Amino acid sequence: MKEETIRTLWLSGSPRDRGRQHGRAAAPWIRRYWAELVAEVTIHAARPLSVEELSGWLRERAAPALALEPALAAELEGMAEGAGVPFDAVLGLNFYEEIADLVHERGRPPRPVGPRCSAVILPPDRTTDGTVLLAQTWDGADWWGDPWLFLVEEEGRRMAYLADAGTLGGVGVNDAGLGSVHTGVTLRLHPPGLPYTFIARRILRSRTVEEAIRMVTETPSTAGCHYIVSDGARTVDIEMAGTVFAVRWIKGLHATCAHFEAPECAAQQLASDVPASRHRVERLMARAAAVTGVGPPAALELLADHLPGPEGATVCRHPGPASDSRTAAGVVIDPKGRRVLARVGNPCQRLPILEFWVI
Repeated sequence: MKEETIRTLWLSGSPRDRGRQHGRAAAPWIRRYWAELVAEVTIHAARPLSVEELSGWLRERAAPALALEPALAAELEGMAEGAGVPFDAVLGLNFYEEIADLVHERGRPPRPVGPRCSAVILPPDRTTDGTVLLAQTWDGADWWGDPWLFLVEEEGRRMAYLADAGTLGGVGVNDAGLGSVHTGVTLRLHPPGLPYTFIARRILRSRTVEEAIRMVTETPSTAGCHYIVSDGARTVDIEMAGTVFAVRWIKGLHATCAHFEAPECAAQQLASDVPASRHRVERLMARAAAVTGVGPPAALELLADHLPGPEGATVCRHPGPASDSRTAAGVVIDPKGRRVLARVGNPCQRLPILEFWVI
């Protein structure tokens, strides 16, 4: 399912209609991804679960999120209808992080360099038009396909975001000029709450940075993540670690990967030592510090770095002995300009860039 250019999908109408449109377009991907997730739990775990046990665990895990977000629940129901799959399949794709953690809890050996994204934030004094730019690698497991660009009209709001087929939210920008990128962190504990995809969608429904902060922090998260939100002038890094969070306002260069900086959030990480993640952050900071007058295409170039660090970690990630994950795309968000630039593949491949404005 490798593409030379990024796939795009327009979604509009009621929540159920949007879901049906999504499901029909992405049906082969949804079926494949669910089959892979089922195999992780039923085959690869040392203490496997049956499909029925996985479905029961998933329904119980997702119940609080579905109750809190009925519109997103309806969108998932429509997606299952459109793809012709059980509801658990689309639910599982949107609880991918939680299933991955379940598999490791049940005895799958940890991966040396797991599928985690990296992001760098360029302040106004580093960019060509004096506004904040957000750049991110989109990383995932080897068997996961390339992400899509979703163009969504939702109850009068418009947004564009990069995400995996079958999921409800990702990194992008909305018609209010609010942009966001995100990098995940594996937690020790996973309380009931909202999964990543739900939180990402809630951010892009927001009209202001303050509203986005509230959308992220008012409910516990089921997975750890940096949610970086900017309106082009102000930028915030929201470290969300289950029931614990920290809000940090960013003034200059900033980068994130698979670890937290705030002590209260870092205490919730699964790993206390994260040298591979710190290496990626250091490389992005060094590359960004060496340039000025950066426009969106040049920001994508910052992601094409192969200097190896601990455990063979690099920013631009290729499958190999040290990792079973890859960088599947690069994306740059220009919040003030309400535009997103994205391309599939490793940043170093320099495949065609798709540029889209949200108006």
